[in-house]
Amino acid sequence: MNKITRIFPLFVALLGLLPSVAHAQTFPTVGTRAQGMGGAFVGVADDGTAIYWNPAGLAAGSYFSLALDHAVGEPTEQARRGGDYKNTIIAVSMPALGLGYYRLEARSVVPSVLLLPVDELVSNRNLSAVTPVRVDSLVTHHTGLTLVQSLVQGVAVGATLKAVHGRAASTLIDAGTVKAALDSDVDEAFGESSTEFDFDIGLMASGGGLKVGLTLRNVLEPGFNLPGSGEELTLDRQARAGLSYQVHPNWLAAADFDLLRSRDAFGERRDIALGVEGRVIGRAYVRSGLSFNTVDTPGIEDERGLAYSIGASYAPKPAIFIDGQLTTGDERTGRRWSVATRFVY
Repeated sequence: MNKITRIFPLFVALLGLLPSVAHAQTFPTVGTRAQGMGGAFVGVADDGTAIYWNPAGLAAGSYFSLALDHAVGEPTEQARRGGDYKNTIIAVSMPALGLGYYRLEARSVVPSVLLLPVDELVSNRNLSAVTPVRVDSLVTHHTGLTLVQSLVQGVAVGATLKAVHGRAASTLIDAGTVKAALDSDVDEAFGESSTEFDFDIGLMASGGGLKVGLTLRNVLEPGFNLPGSGEELTLDRQARAGLSYQVHPNWLAAADFDLLRSRDAFGERRDIALGVEGRVIGRAYVRSGLSFNTVDTPGIEDERGLAYSIGASYAPKPAIFIDGQLTTGDERTGRRWSVATRFVY
């Protein structure tokens, strides 16, 4: 383990040199299995969705995996800030190689008063019934190749090299709630689409029933121009650490920790996620998890981003899994659901 203890600090030091920024498409919104565990998946990442969660996870994953996954996130009915998303991933993976495509579509609604500096933010309950809001939209298509290399016994590093094609839009409208803003008939003026190169890197170490992982996503922070403003919406750099432990032959426990702060419509966030997964009977599996934000933002302390997730899988035939999950929580979390089909051999 001496080599492992030298490699991990070097990886963490690299993260410390990279500042976080800007516009957030939050980390745990891809992968039905991962979301069902509350987003505690960096130290699990053993199927096709590892190309997103932790490329190095493929080294200790299935011999072959095919994943088709679709996720939707929606605001609560009375939310005054927040957003929605629709994400889809198609991935094929083997222990040393992965190929994948995923589409991320995120919209964020911020009341105009929240465009002021953080220390001037006001409580959600003080906003008027109809408030000028800014609606930002970012749609990105990621096509990637994942390569994995073992460093020493039980330790692997992986990278997903990807072309990111995207376009961004922003508009100001009057609306009383996030849902009203997102359902409005106002046409958003998208800027010209462009394609940027980016990459994700990951590290995974395993031994006995323990796995420890680190992931750095959106390393180059690709940005996409807003029409007529000279501004950009960017995919913020995300760093996350995770671990999992096989507490029983049929049960797994996991935890994830954000290493960098990101920003959503409520302000800054840095999440902790906890989850479990296990087989209950025959070909039926269940999972559950929770996550919460650890950063205080003036004026919105009541919205911690607390999220509760439940999920399940059923294998109608050996190696074929049908997955589903539901996530709910406070106003910051909204409601999320996703479904997937996986072939794992």
